[in-house]
Amino acid sequence: MKEKNYFYRLFGEPAAEWQGADLPLGPPQARRVFALLLIEAGRPVPLGRIIDELWGEAPPISAKVQVQGLISGLRRALRAPSGGTPILTRGAAYLLDASPEETDTGRFTCLTAQGRALLARDRHREAAQRFADALELWRGPVLAGIPAAAEVVAHWEEERLAVLEDKADAELGLGEHDRLVPGLRDLLAAAPFRERVCGQLMTALARAGRVAEALDVYAGWRRRLVDELGVEPSPSIRALQCEILREGKGRATREYPAYQEPAVPSQLPPGIPDFVGRDALIADLLGELGEDGGRDTPPVLLLTGAGGVGKSSLAIRLAHRVADDYPDGRLFAALRGTTNEPRPPEAVLAGFLRAFGVPSDEIPADVDECACLFRSLVHGRRVLLVLDDAAGEAQLRPLLPASGGCAVIVTSRFSLAGLELGRKVPVGLLPLEDAEALLAKLTEIDEDPVAARQVLDHCGGLPLALRIAGSRIGDRAGWRLADVAGELAVERRRLDWLRTGDLAVRGSLSLGYRQLTPDRQRQFRRLGLLPSADFPVWAAALADDGEPEATSRALEDLRYRHMVQPVPRATGAPRYRVHDLVRAFAAEQVAAEPEQVRAETVERVLGGWLWLAERAADRLSRSVLRPEPGCATRTSLDETLVSEPLSWFRCEVPALEAAVSHAADAGLGELAWELAVVAASYFDHNGLYAEWSRCHRCALAAARESGCARGEAALLRGIGQIDLYRDDYRAAGEALAESCRISERIGDPAGRARALTGLCVLARVVGRPEDSRTTARRALTLFREIGDVLGMAHAHTSYAVASAELGLLDEAEAALDEAGRLSAELNDPHRTALILRRRGQLYLRREDRRSAMSCLRRALELLDSLSDEICASRVRLDLARAPVKVLIGT
Repeated sequence: MKEKNYFYRLFGEPAAEWQGADLPLGPPQARRVFALLLIEAGRPVPLGRIIDELWGEAPPISAKVQVQGLISGLRRALRAPSGGTPILTRGAAYLLDASPEETDTGRFTCLTAQGRALLARDRHREAAQRFADALELWRGPVLAGIPAAAEVVAHWEEERLAVLEDKADAELGLGEHDRLVPGLRDLLAAAPFRERVCGQLMTALARAGRVAEALDVYAGWRRRLVDELGVEPSPSIRALQCEILREGKGRATREYPAYQEPAVPSQLPPGIPDFVGRDALIADLLGELGEDGGRDTPPVLLLTGAGGVGKSSLAIRLAHRVADDYPDGRLFAALRGTTNEPRPPEAVLAGFLRAFGVPSDEIPADVDECACLFRSLVHGRRVLLVLDDAAGEAQLRPLLPASGGCAVIVTSRFSLAGLELGRKVPVGLLPLEDAEALLAKLTEIDEDPVAARQVLDHCGGLPLALRIAGSRIGDRAGWRLADVAGELAVERRRLDWLRTGDLAVRGSLSLGYRQLTPDRQRQFRRLGLLPSADFPVWAAALADDGEPEATSRALEDLRYRHMVQPVPRATGAPRYRVHDLVRAFAAEQVAAEPEQVRAETVERVLGGWLWLAERAADRLSRSVLRPEPGCATRTSLDETLVSEPLSWFRCEVPALEAAVSHAADAGLGELAWELAVVAASYFDHNGLYAEWSRCHRCALAAARESGCARGEAALLRGIGQIDLYRDDYRAAGEALAESCRISERIGDPAGRARALTGLCVLARVVGRPEDSRTTARRALTLFREIGDVLGMAHAHTSYAVASAELGLLDEAEAALDEAGRLSAELNDPHRTALILRRRGQLYLRREDRRSAMSCLRRALELLDSLSDEICASRVRLDLARAPVKVLIGT
């Protein structure tokens, strides 16, 4: 048990006393270990840290043993008569068990706090005594003779100087002006750049009637400051000099004002208590703001992003976390960059200078002079600036300090790419996990995860929208998440609902929109007519009926303002994305345009997607028989956009699906069904049956409503094919039969023939190969009448497969020969591959394994070259089963 008779000293040589007598600490290394334990008194010091302090990066092999020996020696030296020791073991660490009153640093801190409290109440004599008692604890330089951490020494030396200054303030209050002058002169000589000491010496001299000497002190001190540091004195000490000059001109009074330390402004707005998320980003940025080691320029964080993503909340969060690291001031300015009248930089600087105590009549009107004065004032100080809602680079440049000890956090809706200084930090939408946490914290309701997910989807990760949704729940007793989800589900009312008090998503978006030129406003609102939030440049150009180059410039301007975001290129064509709520706002704005203009724009844009989809589908294998084109409007574009058709389709699938839905909603039934059927080749090629089904069923409703019978038949043919793939034979039969009846009713032999090919396959898979052959012959007759070579190849192939199942192998081979000839005529490698596969299967029935394997391998090579993974997988399955089929004779 530690006894209360110890006292430990850092001020001077490290020492331990027992009842007032120094204890021998042993050799230099032992004293270094003791000093480290004393610096961390009451806290464990890991063994590894002690080793690092003693030997750095090259410790001896016996370092651990040596430290244990040094600790043992210290314990013997500090052992109390009762046998106790203040050095304790805590795992792989050691602790000096000392309370603050048992250390000179603890007593110093306590006495200083008491003195400052007394000084604040103008009890000058008692305060001066407390400060004197604190200074008497000093027996020499901190940790004299010990190569300790420089920051420890610097900290306590700074504290000693501050207490000397506090003591001088107390004694000035006692009127001991003449007596103070020599000591203050000595202190200023020892610490020549301490402004407070200079101000105290000037005050003491002036109050003693030595005005000229006071002014000489200021002149000499200013000269040294300018010559050696390149900075001007602060407004506080300049104000003192001006007061002494005025008072010295004929006035009898000698009660000159005491020097007042420069103001320490703390202007940060309150943070948001329920802030959640962005933990990794915050940790990264805090690390950068906390760096203060020898930087020539201040860290400048440029938090940029769209309105409502939480840039300001993040900036304030960061500022409060590091506020203690910037004791000389925390400045905040709302730059109003999204208003029609952003604040001029000279007005912002004037506010900063006044916060530091600069009189208004001493603030220059010129922005450059104002910036120079501000930079001089904060040079060498630790000042944090938060500049919210910046209008651009020109507004920011004069506001940035030059001192490496300062730091700046900027928020802006603009990308600020032209700013020479600073780290660009894009602030995006909240990740799903963070958005879920924010919604849960705001609503404190978690009974309905499905409704919560719907609310999150409608808010799109936008913190402002989530905060409003949470607030609306709080305002309405008994409301559930399902109620909120229902309100937000109606897109045309979504922005109406996302408002509460002075918070509104529409209001936030309006700020950026109003700053656009009329042309840019039109280009932005026309994005509300596009079918999807993700779009290529050519679609935006069609919406504005302009040139792609001009549209590209407009979109880049909108990107700079974070109103759209670029999307990684998948096909070489530039793409952008607009947030769903931003798109809803654009749709609101474009609704004011004439209805005919909007209708023509939608048809023109969708016609562009149809034209490109047809060009891309023409370059794919025709595994699905496409109908002849309808009469929908097409908009010609640059055909090189689909030079890589698979990549183009892969990128455009969501947009194509949205385009079908958009056409259906607009009453463009012809466009809807043509878009749906032209995409079927890609859907079939990649097994995208869900997308295929959604597109066809959406277009089917539109085609029926518009009276597009040929489109209805074509869509039913595709739906029947999907049902076949899903083994829903009853539904497949109904759809294909209806397609056939409609085509016959309207006199469309081509449509009827295509429906019959589907019925042919259906009959075979349900075990009616003879019906399949009959249906194939009917389809073949129709294809011959209309001269459809590809349809004839399809029908011959189907006839061959059905014949093989009936054991009519010679008929099957003849049909495959004819199908192969037609495929060669078409130069269709995909059809050739499918015929080779059927020929391989036929050879397996003939038990000709060599020929079968040859056909199947050639088919696989062709399909791999066409990137048709689905058909290729079927051929691989045939190859894997080939030996078994030979053995069992199937």
